[in-house]
Amino acid sequence: MSEHAETREAPRRARWRFGLACAIAAALGLVLACWPAVVKVSPRSHWLAQAMASRLFVTCAVVLVAGGLLLALLAAFLWQAGRPYRKARRGESGVAILEFALAMPFLLIIGLVMAQASLLMVGNVCVHYAAFCAARSAIVVIPREFGSGEPRNLLVDSDADTGKMYRIKLAAVTALAPVSCGSDEISGAGAGGDTYVEGIDRFLSLQSVERPGWVDERLSRKLAYAGEYTDVEVDPPLPRTDPDEAEEDGLFDDNEDVHVTVRHTFYMSVPTGAWIFSFFAERVELPFGTNEYGMKMAAYYTLPNEGVQDYVDIEEFPRDAR
Repeated sequence: MSEHAETREAPRRARWRFGLACAIAAALGLVLACWPAVVKVSPRSHWLAQAMASRLFVTCAVVLVAGGLLLALLAAFLWQAGRPYRKARRGESGVAILEFALAMPFLLIIGLVMAQASLLMVGNVCVHYAAFCAARSAIVVIPREFGSGEPRNLLVDSDADTGKMYRIKLAAVTALAPVSCGSDEISGAGAGGDTYVEGIDRFLSLQSVERPGWVDERLSRKLAYAGEYTDVEVDPPLPRTDPDEAEEDGLFDDNEDVHVTVRHTFYMSVPTGAWIFSFFAERVELPFGTNEYGMKMAAYYTLPNEGVQDYVDIEEFPRDAR
């Protein structure tokens, strides 16, 4: 094949490859868009499966695919538009630089939106994990007896200040602390947060690990944000239908399903990306900083109440027959 024919064939191969990449990206976006309708999850499904099947996770995945496709289109357009100028004299090469400068804001905005979408996907996964942690804590603390005010299998909702609800919410807050805001304008978590920080510090010292810089005020601020912007709800037990069990109404049965819902306002930290996403979701303007936004997320999880084993199994082993 002559050099002239190869020169004409190269752009055709490039366009064919680019079209194939666009078709694959479009097919992937279509699969992601239809994912919630295809995948059915139950309250007992794994928390990660619930997170991946949620609408927010799929929406962010579609945004990432579409953003990557737009970046590829802009890159191909710039490359194609700059071909004549790459062969021109040195004095005319500034035109390509001007075209790149005009396209740079669009590239930057798409990149920021994709970065925020990826962080929202991580936050959504953490909220579902927090729901699992809260449910796991609930089925352990509900069967316990916390004085006369909260006997066995009774849950008194006291706004998560004391007792069983405090421990259930603490499990969710601990899971959400890594993705919470640690702004300097947030006050610390107080005594509870200080105790948690001291526990982390002691654990690291026992492992002979050098203490990171974030194990102090920043961790306390993250716990404070997670505690303030996280709500945990436990559905009440099923009402009793037997009149003989009327006095036990409001108590959880052993092995009864415990449904826990966690609602969290996720802090969107990417400039411009957070502002754009705030128009497509329930807009929450945070009271600290300037133009700081959050997105409300919710997840639920169901586990059976463990109950309390108040008996001891006596095992009898057969004697060694000789």
